[in-house]
Amino acid sequence: MALLRLGLATPACPQEQAVLRYGTCPACQGCAPAAVGRQQLHTGSIVSVSSRSTRVNWRTRSAATEYGLEPVSAPESYLTLGLAHCYEKDDNGKLQDRLVVEPLAANSLECMANGAATCFKAVTSLTLEDALRKDISLLPDQFEGASWCNDYEYRCGAAARTWLRPHAQDNLSDIVPLGQVRSNFNFNLERKRVLNFVNVVSDEDNVKQDMSIDVYGRKDKAEEEEAAAGKAEEAPKAAAEAEDDDLDSLLSS
Repeated sequence: MALLRLGLATPACPQEQAVLRYGTCPACQGCAPAAVGRQQLHTGSIVSVSSRSTRVNWRTRSAATEYGLEPVSAPESYLTLGLAHCYEKDDNGKLQDRLVVEPLAANSLECMANGAATCFKAVTSLTLEDALRKDISLLPDQFEGASWCNDYEYRCGAAARTWLRPHAQDNLSDIVPLGQVRSNFNFNLERKRVLNFVNVVSDEDNVKQDMSIDVYGRKDKAEEEEAAAGKAEEAPKAAAEAEDDDLDSLLSS
């Protein structure tokens, strides 16, 4: 709890003066309790107000009121779709080529435009409304025969929102103008994208530590394996020596 005295407190938000004057805040209802407490300060009394209640993020409240819990971009929003050359592992363990249409965020396209290696063969731009139709005929010829990525609709909305940022609108939207296609990126398949790859984690994947701080028993395991290998090598020799001893004993008798 913080004690607020007259003249020492600052407004909780830019609209707090409206609360003091009219009793309501047009942009931030959360600042009303703090403002009412400050109004009592004008009487000269000391009011105990929770410091946590005064920290109100009125921008977040405004965004939640306007967009809700699931923000949705306008249908005419700018969006880029990329043609990714990926792979899938079949039942025999062999990699099969697969072309996938994926929405691209603004920062991803910026990296590609700056020369980063990528598995995207081509990128086109269109409106969010056209992208959500999932009509391959609306895309350039390079995209023919490709399949849609998982969670396509959700990823379209997420990618479209990245293009609403000022930096993207001012500096990145001309990389692929609306309705155009671009394919002169640093296309490289050295690091293959396997769509159905399953990462199985084991102790061997851990960072190797010095044996003095071994916590996985690697030293004991190594010693056991070395001892077992030594016994396996000595077994034939011991058997041969035992057989020679038996022959010598028979001959001597």
